[in-house]
Amino acid sequence: MPGPRRDLLQRVPWRRWGRFLGHYTACCLVVAIGAAPVIVVRAVESTRFEDRLGTLPVEVSLTHNGRSTLDTGIFGKVYWRETGPFGIGAQARVTGPPEAGGTLASYADSRFISTNVALINDPDMVVDAYAAQLAATLQDEIVKGELVAGLLGGGVLLAIVPWRRLRRTSHTGTVVVVSVLAVAATGLSAGAAVLRFDAWSGSEPVTGDLRLPGVDRLSFDSPETLEVARQVQPFIEKNTQRIEQRGAAFVAAAQETFASTLDIRGETLRPREGETLVIAEGDPQGSLVGTRARTAIYADLLDFLGPEAVTVRTISGDITSNGTVAEEAFVEAEARAGGDLPVVAVAGDHDTEATWQQMEDAGMETPDLDTVDIGELRLAGGHDREHKALFGALVENTAGISEEELGAQLRDAVGDEPSVVLLHQPDAAAGFLGLDDLDPVRELPPSLTTPVDDGIPDQLPGTLSIGHLHETAGPWVIWNTDGDQVTWTVVDQLGTSGGVENAPTFNRFSTPVSVPLKPISVRLQYVDVTSGLQTGYASLVCDVEATCSLSDRVDVGLPGGEPGPVPGG
Repeated sequence: MPGPRRDLLQRVPWRRWGRFLGHYTACCLVVAIGAAPVIVVRAVESTRFEDRLGTLPVEVSLTHNGRSTLDTGIFGKVYWRETGPFGIGAQARVTGPPEAGGTLASYADSRFISTNVALINDPDMVVDAYAAQLAATLQDEIVKGELVAGLLGGGVLLAIVPWRRLRRTSHTGTVVVVSVLAVAATGLSAGAAVLRFDAWSGSEPVTGDLRLPGVDRLSFDSPETLEVARQVQPFIEKNTQRIEQRGAAFVAAAQETFASTLDIRGETLRPREGETLVIAEGDPQGSLVGTRARTAIYADLLDFLGPEAVTVRTISGDITSNGTVAEEAFVEAEARAGGDLPVVAVAGDHDTEATWQQMEDAGMETPDLDTVDIGELRLAGGHDREHKALFGALVENTAGISEEELGAQLRDAVGDEPSVVLLHQPDAAAGFLGLDDLDPVRELPPSLTTPVDDGIPDQLPGTLSIGHLHETAGPWVIWNTDGDQVTWTVVDQLGTSGGVENAPTFNRFSTPVSVPLKPISVRLQYVDVTSGLQTGYASLVCDVEATCSLSDRVDVGLPGGEPGPVPGG
């Protein structure tokens, strides 16, 4: 080291700086420990998030009165005797009229009643989902509060402590002084926290608590609302039971009819040598009945084909009906529909960033403008940036990325290796393909196994699966003939794997617990594991009467699944 540089480093007062940092760290810890009780109580009081409970927009916060609460405003409060750790409950305060209509009259709308029957039927599920989200939010609030208090308070304490006098004190004496300060500060903070917690509105005793006969843990604070509940209780019980019975009957019938068609078609559906299967879905959209039916069907299918025959399930968006925190349990059920089979999924316009996190927490692989390898397959996808209200036409896009831009960004991120690509909306698929729309693809000649000059520029070889429209169409084969070899790209428009109606009317609309109103549709995609190119497909459909059928396998691409020579080349 040169002499001047060494001299400069030697002149730096390292010992003084080290002493300063040690003192500052000790001050930060003392303040953080002392302030902890007040910070925790403050975090409990301020923790909240916005969500939708069925069709109701709500603000969710914490309570400590032995209840979880739905505060409807004009109809008073509804209590459910269920709390989490330390007796902390969730309070959902309605912040506007139901999205079923947008006016106060919407509370009487049949869509509102039917869509919120999941809350009536299983409130514990909602409380559990809110408890998990509140716990995560509370932890973040405490950490932020401790950091701010420690860093700022530590600086103040550092400035007022007489360090020169303490230097004359023994090390043991200094430790005793610091400990006394920490204990005293913590005691004062704990006292202040108790007073603040007692004065917190969330810990006020429940008033009214008028119990609904026949429902152990449900009560109201309004006599008028209780009377209304008594009047509609038989209707709700009757319809809830009927809905449950119809759902169970649909699942049983679907499994029975699938077993019959599997006996007939099963052997023809086995992958050929060098192939694997992808179970491709789109738009389960919160349908509990649809998911239960597919769970039973997939168990039989995988048992028949063997676990090595299928590599992955894919979902091209709209996992949930409304992208809410309360739909966490559904996302978990959807992730397990294929047992231990890996799931690769992207979010649709009915999903939100809360759904994205739920998908990851449930174990789904969620490539967003990225790729992921599952077995010998390469998959890619992009989450939809739009969000559509459950019954409304309102579409939000806070990211400011259009569907076409989303597809183009994904294309740039994927590279040129053959892939199974997942997007939700057709416009995003058009952007991925570099087209203005999908009309040129939909108008392709039905040449699934013979290369033709289709007039579409060469694309990324592999498969592009989309959803959104709840109608099965295609698949279409784009032949890539402009290079040295012929490859192909299969574009597949998937139906709804939940059987969900996407164009609801006043007397026809899907709910999470209702039987499917459209056919449950799933595509079986055969892929050559060496080339990564799709070699065939078959369709699994369960109609609204729960009659399931399997189509014959249809080949796509060149025989053998490998790229071939360019015709006339």
